[in-house]
Amino acid sequence: MSVKVNFEKHCNEANSWLLEIAENIDHPGRTDWAYGCLKAVLHTIRDRTTIEEVFHFSAQLPVLIRGIFFEGYKPTGKPDKMNANEFIRKIKKEVGPGGFGYPEEAFRVVLELLYKKTSPGEMDDIRGSMPKGIQKVWDKYRPLQFDNEMEM
Repeated sequence: MSVKVNFEKHCNEANSWLLEIAENIDHPGRTDWAYGCLKAVLHTIRDRTTIEEVFHFSAQLPVLIRGIFFEGYKPTGKPDKMNANEFIRKIKKEVGPGGFGYPEEAFRVVLELLYKKTSPGEMDDIRGSMPKGIQKVWDKYRPLQFDNEMEM
């Protein structure tokens, strides 16, 4: 018995995430910049998150996005220690030269998408595992529609 794998479905799903990010950074069609933003934010969150939370969160990601999330991951010594400034600098570094040059905006747009496409409770669990300074940055860019849930 053979099972047909629908790679086109997985590609379309990942591409829809990139198109949404590109639209929300006001550069429709710039999926290269969107990819850079997504990868930079996912890697920064991943590297500052506990291994247990990394695996809980990854289970909610589409297959190809999960691959981006785990690309180059080395769980030894995780989570990385970083403060809020280092967190944003890491996003900027991960985007790289020639990419979308606004790390705070990249964080905002990707965070908004992650709250929309995954469990807000899981996102808040990740937020809760961060140092207070990163939590403040997180709260600054957290989508407004989820603020009431956090207060409950």
